[in-house]
Parts: sequence; structure tokens; C-alpha cells
Amino acid sequence: MTETGFATPDEAETAFYDAFRTANLQAMMKTWADREFIECIHPMSDRDRGRVAVEESWRRIFDGGLKVELELSNVHRTQDALLAIHTVYEHFRSPGDDRRHPPVIATNIYQLIDGGWHMVLHHASPTPQDEFSTAEQFPEQQEPGRLH
Repeated sequence: MTETGFATPDEAETAFYDAFRTANLQAMMKTWADREFIECIHPMSDRDRGRVAVEESWRRIFDGGLKVELELSNVHRTQDALLAIHTVYEHFRSPGDDRRHPPVIATNIYQLIDGGWHMVLHHASPTPQDEFSTAEQFPEQQEPGRLH
């Protein structure tokens, strides 16, 4: 990370998930742009808009004693000069728990601001059980999903 952000969107994403795994609020907020237009939507939650609201949402999660093992799969990235969009499946597991749970589908958007890459949106949604089975069996050959 530079003083003004991360050198690449991938570096910003690695830092985001490292902060998530370690429940480190300070590290988490270093990944986010210091702008009021940022938004974070946690699964089954309303959206949090603005730096103060986003930070408070992560504080509530981390203060709740979050301890997770987290792996990513089905990563898809697209990028232009100023914007990068990453969609991923987040697989959560409690330490010592080997049960498989449906993943969370997340969209992470990074923007180049003042010479560094920063997260501007994290939107996570639960995966429907029927799609989870298909995704796990054929991760690269899924049918297009429903449009909303």
C-alpha cells in the first residue's frame, strides 16, 4: 500500500480479505476510499453509505467476536483505467468446523483515486441452496442466473 492507496485492485482486495479474516478494523478501513459515496451491503442487511456508516458496520461485525476461515472461489475480474469489478464466492467456516455451507456471492468494486486503488463498494448476498449445489459441482459452467 502507498500513502494514497494500493498499487493494484488485487492488492486492495488481498488487504480487504486479510482484514476480514483477522477482524482488524483499522486495516479494513485502509482498503476503503475516504469518500462519502462508498457503500457496503452485508448479507441480509440494508446498505451502509458513507465512511462513518461503513466503518460502524464493520465495527459491529468485528466486535461480535468474528472468527472465520475464509476462502474465495469463482473469482471473476474486469478492469479499465479507473474502475475494477471483482465478483467472488466467499466460503466461510468457523475454525475447527469442517461442514460445508453455501457460499456468499460478493461484488467488490475498486476505484483509482489520487493514484491508488480503493474499495468503493462491497455487496454480499447469500447463495440460494440450489445454485450452491450447481456452483460446487460445476464452478466454471453455470447457467446464467435470474435478472432482478
